[in-house]
Amino acid sequence: MAIPTESLPPPGRGSTEIDFLLGAFPRGQLSEIVGSWSSGGESLLLALLARATAGGRLAALVDGADAFDPTVAAAAGADLSSLLWVRCGGEITLALRAADLLARCPGFAVVALDLGERVLTRRQPVPPAAWRRLQRAVEGSGAALVLRVPRHVAGAAAALVLEAERGRAHWVGSPRPTRLDGLLSRVRVLRSRAPAPLQAEGVWTLSWQL
Repeated sequence: MAIPTESLPPPGRGSTEIDFLLGAFPRGQLSEIVGSWSSGGESLLLALLARATAGGRLAALVDGADAFDPTVAAAAGADLSSLLWVRCGGEITLALRAADLLARCPGFAVVALDLGERVLTRRQPVPPAAWRRLQRAVEGSGAALVLRVPRHVAGAAAALVLEAERGRAHWVGSPRPTRLDGLLSRVRVLRSRAPAPLQAEGVWTLSWQL
């Protein structure tokens, strides 16, 4: 499904289609956004956080890789006064504990756990029981618990799994396009057990403006 409207800035606003995609993350359940660096996965997570905070709701980000840039988030439309940012210094155990605690706290619309590539590869693999604990922690909560990882790790604990893949770059300029204006990414539905599930194997094309 093509989304012709540019989603940044701010992400997740001004397009019915992308609002529908961001609204598909189920509350009270664990979801995953998977994809390698520069695939668009980070932008999708940022869009979700911006959509929540710009709408007057509270969100929390557990930054396992210390990669979050508040300046970029603010420019993308996020209300930083409504965002709790937890830095974990690359310690995956601390990140998991923080996400577990915040998932149980009332008041958050979104709780995100962002684990970078190096956080997952430089330690022993996280046991599957850790993801099941996170799923149990958010059950009955009003929050959508979203895990951002380079590859699918949560197994059956994830109700919604979206995979982001990098698409082509968009160049502008005349007479020859020489300036990078934005990037396209494809978001594919790998799993959806939400109350109103997305189409299985559905593909969404998102445009991220630089």
